[in-house]
Amino acid sequence: MRTVTLKERIELERPVLTVGTFDGVHLGHRGVLRKVQEESEARNGTSVVVTFDPHPRTVIEPDAATGVLTSLPEKRWRIEGAAIDLLAVVPFTGELRDLGPEAFVERYLVGYLNASAVVLGYDHGFGKGRSGDLEMMQLLGRRYNYDVYSVPPVLIDGEPISSTRVRKLIVDGNLKDADRLLGGGYTVIGRVERGEGRGAQIGFPTANVAVEETRKILPADGVYAAWVHTPERHPGILNLGFRPTFNGKSRTLEVHLLDFSGDLYDREITLEMVHRIRGEQKFEGPDALVSQIRADIETARKALSQTDVTLTRR
Repeated sequence: MRTVTLKERIELERPVLTVGTFDGVHLGHRGVLRKVQEESEARNGTSVVVTFDPHPRTVIEPDAATGVLTSLPEKRWRIEGAAIDLLAVVPFTGELRDLGPEAFVERYLVGYLNASAVVLGYDHGFGKGRSGDLEMMQLLGRRYNYDVYSVPPVLIDGEPISSTRVRKLIVDGNLKDADRLLGGGYTVIGRVERGEGRGAQIGFPTANVAVEETRKILPADGVYAAWVHTPERHPGILNLGFRPTFNGKSRTLEVHLLDFSGDLYDREITLEMVHRIRGEQKFEGPDALVSQIRADIETARKALSQTDVTLTRR
């Protein structure tokens, strides 16, 4: 999948596109992406996702506590799995925030991309204050000669899947239900940096993953089963928290890759958190911790064996 910053006209073959923040790229979003991909194939065209960076919320509500589910690299990783041809990233600025819906469509969807079709989710809003809706997009489609399709909501437990629902589940550490809405593990992408080497000292070396997105939502502290992509996929066990057994002073994210040996320092890796094993706890000493880690590894292997297909890449 090609990624561009959308600042000028791009020549594409019969582009079929959708536009949105796509925070989390959950199953509801996946339905929209599927329609984009299917319609572009039918037209022998180009499938395009238009998204924003940074997340509009960080510009509109810079002091708000609400975080985001996906950084741009995480969003790109998940969208790539939907067989999309092009990810067009619009820098979200104060100027863009104040751009009306008609002006937004004229500049980006028509002027820069020359859309042949636009696919929207059932509740999509666009332009200043999300004041543009499906009816307006259809009106503009007739004016600028592009087709408009609306995709119905995806329901789980009788309610539409939404980024808001996923955020709450992640904050609560409820990965089981979050994964149902996401269609796979919760994605975290970060660079491996050097830590204190505590894991290696007790026989379980860990990769310390630095998360650059400052408003990235992470689940409750604890131990999790995770798939680790280096880019090859490996099973892993992840610890998020303060390492109380070693009197840790800062929150860290560390992952031990099972059945793996190699140097990951300074490499970017992708984590898919799929199962919460337990909360973080303080042990009497290293021996007690090692015993618990061995038990946690067995739990992680079992949990990961039940999610052997990487659903987020479908």
